Amino acid sequence: MIKIEICCSSIESALMAQKFGASRIELCSEIFLGGITPSIGLIESCKRDLKIPIRVLLRPRGGDFNYNDEEIKVIINDLVRLKDLEVEGVVIGLSDEKGAIPLPKLEKILNTIDGKMNLTFHKAFDYLKKPFQDLKTLVEFGFDTILTSGGKKTAEEGINFINKLRSVANGKISIMPGGGINSDNFKGFIIHNYEWIHLSAKKQANLEYKKNIQIPFLEQPIYIIDTDILQKIKNQNNI
Repeated sequence: MIKIEICCSSIESALMAQKFGASRIELCSEIFLGGITPSIGLIESCKRDLKIPIRVLLRPRGGDFNYNDEEIKVIINDLVRLKDLEVEGVVIGLSDEKGAIPLPKLEKILNTIDGKMNLTFHKAFDYLKKPFQDLKTLVEFGFDTILTSGGKKTAEEGINFINKLRSVANGKISIMPGGGINSDNFKGFIIHNYEWIHLSAKKQANLEYKKNIQIPFLEQPIYIIDTDILQKIKNQNNI
């Protein structure tokens, strides 16, 4: 059985993911931006109501992963609060304009954690120019998971490179495929025998909104869990 991490942006989605067999939640907000840091209120609600582990995304804005010093301070401030809440882990990723991990900034962030939370390096990894070298660096920095689509749009397209990463990792860090995984291609990852996969199983909930140029924010997508996808994956995964 593959362990499944599901990306959720609401307490309702997180509870539904748990009900359908998720082993862990990646908690974020604004999935249509690729996810940003969720509110403390949402984190507290999930921490109170869920029985499965929660990893919280730390991403102060949309766009690239080249954060300036002030944005690093925001990430650190969020981490201080998360330590108090005793979440199981956090999901972070940094990449400078040259496609390298800015190690002094990463070290400053991790000094705040002080080894008290588990660490996922998210899909910023797919923008790194020296992924095999950086994999070893992340092991040294104490990360236990790398989320990747193998440098491609989807994990299915990048599976050969993901397999190479897993081979290089040699059990020292978990390589977790993510990106475009759904009930149609899930079996392919069973065949490759991954310990973890990551997916969102999302569908848009506000498709009925009509365009309104006076209130444009109404058109921003709202995503919810697609339980049909989760049920099909649950059946395939023998949960």
